[in-house]
Amino acid sequence: MSYNDCAIEGFCSADPIVYSLMEVWLYELKQITYYYIKMQELGYENLKLKNSIINYLSVVIIGYEFDRKEFEDLIYKIHAEKEAVKNSYVSICDKENIDCQILKSNINFEKFNIASIINQGEQQVILRNKILNTDVKNIYEIILNLIKSASIRLEELKSYTDDCTEEQDAILKLFNSLNFSTMQESKLLRKINDFAKINFQIYKKLHQFKEKYYGKISLNDVKIGVDKGKAILVSGQNLKDFQNLLEALQGSDINVYTHNGLIVAHAYPKFKNYPNLKGHYQTSLDNVYYDFTSFKGPVLVIRNFQYLLDRLYRGRIFTTNLIAGKGMTSIENNDFSKLIQNASENEGYSNNQGITSIKVGYDEDAVMQKIDRLIEKIKNKEIKHLIIIGLLNHAALRSEYFNELEKYLPSDYFVISTLMTSKNDNILSFDSFFNSSLIYKILSHIKKQIDFEKFPVSVFITTCNLHTISHLFNLRCLGVKNIYLPFCSANVLTPNMLGFLKSKFGVKQVTLSAQKDLKNL
Repeated sequence: MSYNDCAIEGFCSADPIVYSLMEVWLYELKQITYYYIKMQELGYENLKLKNSIINYLSVVIIGYEFDRKEFEDLIYKIHAEKEAVKNSYVSICDKENIDCQILKSNINFEKFNIASIINQGEQQVILRNKILNTDVKNIYEIILNLIKSASIRLEELKSYTDDCTEEQDAILKLFNSLNFSTMQESKLLRKINDFAKINFQIYKKLHQFKEKYYGKISLNDVKIGVDKGKAILVSGQNLKDFQNLLEALQGSDINVYTHNGLIVAHAYPKFKNYPNLKGHYQTSLDNVYYDFTSFKGPVLVIRNFQYLLDRLYRGRIFTTNLIAGKGMTSIENNDFSKLIQNASENEGYSNNQGITSIKVGYDEDAVMQKIDRLIEKIKNKEIKHLIIIGLLNHAALRSEYFNELEKYLPSDYFVISTLMTSKNDNILSFDSFFNSSLIYKILSHIKKQIDFEKFPVSVFITTCNLHTISHLFNLRCLGVKNIYLPFCSANVLTPNMLGFLKSKFGVKQVTLSAQKDLKNL
């Protein structure tokens, strides 16, 4: 489980300049949120501002070297929006003779320049580290991680429905709590546990709307390779952005291929209606650089893409993200004309290059029939412990850790896995690529008849990325208490955060010995 998650998910060393700019970005967003909530408490609602804050939060982590000038402009825009809502708040307080509660600002924008802002971002980090103790800093990091993950999913959810008020307000209220350095640890922990329910609600709601919009997930074979012709490669997580591209390409002869996590699109029936979608292009799970440079056509990076990109690709990458990287071309208002023109002018492929095919999705009815038989075994006390392996895995990976786990698995333990295939009677394998929805459906189905307070269930999360902590709390909402994390890079989960999660939430980390971990379940 210790493969290169840095290369796969893009969480590597942070550029200190980027880190400082992000610090200022977050600082100003926290203050906007404070004044937005103050206005809301006075009966004034600003939906445009609310949507903007969530959108800004969803792009807090950018997986490429962004255009500094563009980022500078956005920081200044955020600051201007903060000043506007602050002034509105003061004006209303004066008009209604209310005692205004103004936040002190440690960031000086009077003489705005990028060097000054970077320096102030660095100073803000130093100040926070002095004020907060280690546990509270860890809580802040967990809160921020949950907010980022929830905002990303909420932005996608807003593509399908406007009914997101409860979820938006919950995100902003939790984010606003970071404005108060004196808030007690116990109160912050309660806020995390309360928000975890909303976070899981966002996840479930997004999945439901996707199935409503694109059809119920089904099990499909997806070709890995390319066909003869002009081509566009698409990578990222936002299905609505992907659909908009396919709509724009209707009637053209340009082929489209998914990359990395976007392979999940092939599991939804609606995408079969787009003849331009030909398959999936990916040469490996840990070399995005080679994939992008070897592809004979432009690449579209849709929202919530989280790889690290460098200047090697300039001129060939387009994006629907709020912030474009250096040399990227922004796609605005679903105008894909420049991307399509670039694809038409590129070489494309002179012949078909099929590699293999893999299965994506699942047959939910068939899965639940097997789970029902498993439930009966649990009720009959034939199974003493249920282990679930998956949630964030890459199906092609099979580590030595799980080979050892299979070898030493007790006969009265049962494993449900979307990662390890086995012929053992007590291991049920589902060949599902990118499978979080399947795992949650299985757990929810079992929970209807089995009390997780009395029957032990352990879940092994198999990959680290931005959503790992979010999934951890989703599992806790389902009643799963025994959760194992893989080895994560420090940019995803610092040793201090891991220690805090262990002590406060009972989270565990795999050791180098599956046999040892089985004994300690």
